[in-house]
Amino acid sequence: MNYEHIKTGLLIGLIGLSMVLTWKLWTFQPNFALLDDTTRYVPNEAVSEEKRLTDLILPEQMVIHYGDQHSMIPREAAEFEELYQSLLNASLDEGELMSAGPFPKEGTEGGIEFVFPAALPIDIFLGLFQVDREEMSSPITAVNRLYVYIEEQSEQVRMQLLSSEDEPIVELDTTLAPGELEEKVVRGIEEYPAVTALSEIDEALQSTNKAIYIPNEPLTAERLSFTVSPIPGEFFRQSLFTDPDSVKYYRQSGSEESYTDGNRIININNNGLFMEYNNPIFSDTQERSSKHIILSSYEFINGHGGWSDQYLLSSWVSTEARDEAEYRMHVNDLPVISFQGLDQMKLSTTRSGNQIESYSRPLFDLDASPIDARQQVELPSGERLVERLRDQEFFDFERLEKVTVGYEMIMPNPSFVTVNPYWFILYDNHWQKITFNEEGGEADGLE
Repeated sequence: MNYEHIKTGLLIGLIGLSMVLTWKLWTFQPNFALLDDTTRYVPNEAVSEEKRLTDLILPEQMVIHYGDQHSMIPREAAEFEELYQSLLNASLDEGELMSAGPFPKEGTEGGIEFVFPAALPIDIFLGLFQVDREEMSSPITAVNRLYVYIEEQSEQVRMQLLSSEDEPIVELDTTLAPGELEEKVVRGIEEYPAVTALSEIDEALQSTNKAIYIPNEPLTAERLSFTVSPIPGEFFRQSLFTDPDSVKYYRQSGSEESYTDGNRIININNNGLFMEYNNPIFSDTQERSSKHIILSSYEFINGHGGWSDQYLLSSWVSTEARDEAEYRMHVNDLPVISFQGLDQMKLSTTRSGNQIESYSRPLFDLDASPIDARQQVELPSGERLVERLRDQEFFDFERLEKVTVGYEMIMPNPSFVTVNPYWFILYDNHWQKITFNEEGGEADGLE
């Protein structure tokens, strides 16, 4: 009797277990994301913290004028940042409109010229100073250079604004301390490297507003090496697509990868080192944005915290078809102009209508400090640089836009980069590296 009860109990238990297992089988949902590495998303965390616009718009040159002497404050000098911050913290008041030059203003004891890498629209320029555009009128539309000096009669620091597009020169009153400016001019003219304006050397540049200053003596710059960390492409899949769940991943021939939702697409190339994002516009009737491309690109990159390393505004252009803005990487306060021969070390954005249409950038981040393999490199003087340019057949100084010391970056392996300093020129809207015949160096020429 007890035996029959045991069998009945076991049978009931087995039936119950069968029902539980059957239910689990029917309701089981396999987690294919754990099996397929391409469907895992990284957390939606920023590559870097958000930045202010004043962090991204800096002068590329700061030149002291004192009589017929000129000196340049190096970017790495502490006084460069201090002077610029003092300028931004000053209050501005409307001065007078000058119908003609000269710029910098003559007949003064001295002053300091600030040269920006690109023309700043007047609204953005005044916004750096927290000035309400409606409270200050200006007959110029953009600012390329400014000059602060002490007006002798009023003993007040004034500011000249120069635009390459507009003829008038605007003067503003500032609250900068005259004594502080005078001390910086007198001390700095002796302390910092002497420079010469290229317009004083070559007649072709005398009638232009180009601010090209070259050093009178050879310069030194550091050759540096860094370890690098990759920025995963999956981060941008998460941050640049409105619905990451709909994004498909493709590995193409070679080392190229793609993410797409059928409209937007991210292409990752060069062994995962660079990324191109495209969000094409299919309508010909796109309403043109009233917001300047500098602000649109800044907000777009800030929105996903894309400011890895130090990137500064370097250029912008606006046409009827589209608007473009670029932010160039800087290392040790020098621009990185070449990556193994290509101009890729920048964040580039293109806008059509109201929409960011394309975005390209590096996908690696330099570690905060260089490794202990620093080396001082001497670069030729400005005079020798000019001689080198004159030796080039058909070289036209009127087509020369900028001259600067910058870095070429090379990557011996995916986790390590070295930056080497060279002279670079911006000629016909293209950067070229200038080489000299040095012992153990490269052949003379432009690259």
